[in-house]
Amino acid sequence: MTEAFFLKAVGMFLIAMVRFSGFFINMPVFGESTIPMRLKAGLSAFCALIATPHLLATQELPELSVPGYGLMIIREMTLGFCLGFVVLLIMDSLRLAGQIIGMQIGFSFVQVADPSSNRSLGIVSEFFQMMGSLFFLIIGGHLILLQAFFQSFDLISLDKLQITSGVVEEIILYSRMIFVCGLQIAMPIIGVILVGDVGLGIIARTVPKMNVFQVGFSLKILGGLIILIVLMPHVTDIIRVLINASLGEVNTLLNHMS
Repeated sequence: MTEAFFLKAVGMFLIAMVRFSGFFINMPVFGESTIPMRLKAGLSAFCALIATPHLLATQELPELSVPGYGLMIIREMTLGFCLGFVVLLIMDSLRLAGQIIGMQIGFSFVQVADPSSNRSLGIVSEFFQMMGSLFFLIIGGHLILLQAFFQSFDLISLDKLQITSGVVEEIILYSRMIFVCGLQIAMPIIGVILVGDVGLGIIARTVPKMNVFQVGFSLKILGGLIILIVLMPHVTDIIRVLINASLGEVNTLLNHMS
């Protein structure tokens, strides 16, 4: 092994590690604050070590100045961060759906501490997030995303990355998925509660002596829990669709950046 080859291998490894570091910072489950930074750094180094032989065989280390390499590191970190952010929107849409459902059925006052985001969330929102994380690991979503990320080295070489306004615009447009998917998941609950409110309004007009607020509060909780139980088998299909949509968006971003 010559000195030039060793320096090239070390440079390839460090640049790949930077790209993976940006990805693991935002990746669902692995990017949460409860995961130690040493573990994230170790995973980034391990993935970069696996990718280094392929990079040595297919790419050349660009000859740049010190500021050029600094700018290259920033771009590589931005690439991994953007791809991880796109996938992280899956969990945000589930959190929003849980918040809307909890507000509709009267569980919004029940708050639990979420260690992953360092904030308080509704109990339904926390349940949706935990179920999404578990299903994400069960179906091998992390392996699918890592495979797509390894392919990014073939689509975008180490010196060809371009961060244009089209990339920023694509990420902003895709962030609408948080609200669209969150409302779609919560829409059955919203519809049932709306019908129940209309029925309670009619009862309040016909039976003025009945305490509609006390009865309505209990009925909202009961009806919301029943609908949640009915919807549980379909939530896994929704999460699978969200993961596939995120993979498609990752490929779109990679095409824009190349």
